Amino acid sequence: MNKKAFAALTAATLLFAGCTSGSANSSSAAGETSNTAYVDHDGQDVSATVTKKDGKITGVTIDETTEDGKIKKELGAEYDMKSASGIGKEWNEQVEFLEKYIVENGPEAVKLDADGYAEDEDVKSGCTINLSAIMEALDEAAAK
Repeated sequence: MNKKAFAALTAATLLFAGCTSGSANSSSAAGETSNTAYVDHDGQDVSATVTKKDGKITGVTIDETTEDGKIKKELGAEYDMKSASGIGKEWNEQVEFLEKYIVENGPEAVKLDADGYAEDEDVKSGCTINLSAIMEALDEAAAK
């Protein structure tokens, strides 16, 4: 999947999230800003969108494409990571845990070891995937 299509999907996701809270432009009217960053990770696009209000992160959306261009969150159980996961969770479940963790604790609470995996037991309890490219994209989006 090319970056333009991936960006369009991410934008549509954010628009849908804004609509569920009552208004398609509620985030801009409420003084929120959203920024997205993309990182190429071994030929796969990793995206992170960070929404902030008054400098505080209020929302995080992370996704990644597979080698054949499919979007991992859309694949859900079809990505078939659960059986290989040490915590019995699919990729999308682990990323959703991470998104919530970052909103509650901030990105600085996610410390990585030299191999790109979370060091903290709280993070590892819900997310055991490699986070190096995800945190790179997240840090870029948060810095915008």
